[in-house]
Amino acid sequence: MRRIIACVLAAAVILLMINVVSISPAHVSADSIFVDDEAVASSIDEQALYDELFAPDSVIDINVDISKEQISNMQADFEFFRQKHSRSSVYRICNNVTITVNGKKYVIDDVGIRLKGTSSRCNFFDDVFGIYNLVNFRISFTCTFEDTEDYGLETHTWTDKEEKRKRKNRTFATMKSIELKWNIAADNTYVRNKYVQETFKAYGVPAQSCSLCTLSLGGCKMGIYRLFEPVDEEFIHRYFPQEDWGGDLYKARCTKDGPVTYSKDNTYGVGNKKKTEMYNFDLKTNIGKSEHKSLENLLNVVNKPGATKQDFESVIDMEELALVQAINFAMGNQDDMRNNYNNHYIYFRKSDGKAVIIPYDNEIVLGDTYLWSPSESALTEESPYVSYNYRYDAEQKVPMLRQTVLKGGYFTDIYTECLRDVAQSKWLTESNYRKYYDIARKNYSDKLISKYNYLSTINMNIEFSMEGGEECNGNMSIVEFMEKMKANILKNTE
Repeated sequence: MRRIIACVLAAAVILLMINVVSISPAHVSADSIFVDDEAVASSIDEQALYDELFAPDSVIDINVDISKEQISNMQADFEFFRQKHSRSSVYRICNNVTITVNGKKYVIDDVGIRLKGTSSRCNFFDDVFGIYNLVNFRISFTCTFEDTEDYGLETHTWTDKEEKRKRKNRTFATMKSIELKWNIAADNTYVRNKYVQETFKAYGVPAQSCSLCTLSLGGCKMGIYRLFEPVDEEFIHRYFPQEDWGGDLYKARCTKDGPVTYSKDNTYGVGNKKKTEMYNFDLKTNIGKSEHKSLENLLNVVNKPGATKQDFESVIDMEELALVQAINFAMGNQDDMRNNYNNHYIYFRKSDGKAVIIPYDNEIVLGDTYLWSPSESALTEESPYVSYNYRYDAEQKVPMLRQTVLKGGYFTDIYTECLRDVAQSKWLTESNYRKYYDIARKNYSDKLISKYNYLSTINMNIEFSMEGGEECNGNMSIVEFMEKMKANILKNTE
C-alpha cells in the first residue's frame, strides 16, 4: 500500500511540473481562415475540405482555446452525472477551436465541448495539477448555450432568430460535430482503429472516416488523438442513396438494465442523460416524429418462435450483416455486436425499412489486447461459427446472429464467402497495413508526448512500433495476428 501511495505522489509531482503551465489562451494567427465570417465561409468548399481532412496523408492539429474555468466545469459535470449513474451531455464553452489541415488554419468561434465515452470517462482535471488524465471529447459546432440551468451568467441570449438558425446549422467540413479519442488501447501503430474503418469502407459498409491529429486543450498538449466524423443525419446522407434518407437511426448501448441482445426486453427511446433516461436503442434521428415501428417490427420478427430465413430477410439486410460480422471476426474485433453486445448503430432504410448495421468504436482489434481480451487468442484460434460468447461466458443471445451467420444458421454460406474473401484480401497483409503505419509514423512520430505527462500513460509504451509483446503493451504484432487469423479462417472454412 505504501508503495502505491509513493508512486501516486511521485506521479503527481511529475504532473505538476509538466502540466501546471497548461491553461493559456490560444494564439490566433493573422493568416487563419475564420469560418464564421460569412464572406469567407461561402468560399470554402466543405466537401473538398472533408476529403482533405480524412485523406490518408493529411497532417491535422487541433487547438481548443478554452478557459480553466470551463475545463473545471467539465470535470464537475463528470462528477455530478457519475453520481447519478449517467453521463453528462452538457457542452462547455470554448472561445474558439483552430483546426489546422496541412498547414492551413481554420478558426471556429464559440464552440461546445464535452467528455465522450462510457468506460473511458474518468477524472481528468484538478485546479492545482491542471489536466492530468487523457479523455475522449466531442466538439459541437452548433451549440447555442441558451440553457440558464447549465450556463448561468454565461447563458447566450439570441435576439436574432436568423443568427440562431445559422448557429444550429453551422458545419465544418460538412460536419456539425467531431469526435476526438485518445489511444486508450495502447496501440503502438496508432492506426489499428483507422485500418479497420478503412476495411469496412473498402467493402461498402457505412463506417466513420478517421484521421490522426494532435490535440491541445487550453494550452495543454495532449499528444496524438484520432478524429472521427459523427454517426448522425449528415452521415446517413453521405453514405446512403437519397431514397434511403429519413429512416430511424439508433445507437446501440448497454444500460444499467443490461446489454443490447435484441430481445423484446431491450428498451428504446430518446435518451436524456440529464434526466438519467438511457435506452438500449437510443434514437438519433426523427426525434419527436418516430413511433419506433421499424424497430418494434424487427424485435418481434427476430424473436418469433420458428422465425424463417424469409422472416430475417424481411427486416434485415442479411448480406450486409453477414459482411459486417465477417470483417469484425477477421479483424479480431472483441468489442462488437457479437462479442460484447455493443459498439454499433442500427439504421432502418427509408426505401424498404430494412435494418443496416453501422460498426462503431473499433479499438480492440488486430491483436490489441491491452484493455482486455475475452478471447485469449484475440480470436485467432476460435471458430468464426462458434455460438459461445466469451465476454459473458454464456451462449450467444442475439437471435439475428445465432440463427443466421453462426453454426447452423440460415446465412452461413454468405458469411463463409465473406470470411474467405477478407482472409485472402490485401486487408490481412502486412504490406498493406504498413502503408498506413508508415504515413502515420512519418507525420506524427515527432509529436508524441512524454509517457509521464499523464496518469493515463505512465505505464504505457507510447512509441511507434509494429512489433508485439511486453515492450508493445502486451499486444500482438500485426504480422503475428494477420498470419494466425488468415490461417484460422481458411482452416475453419474449408
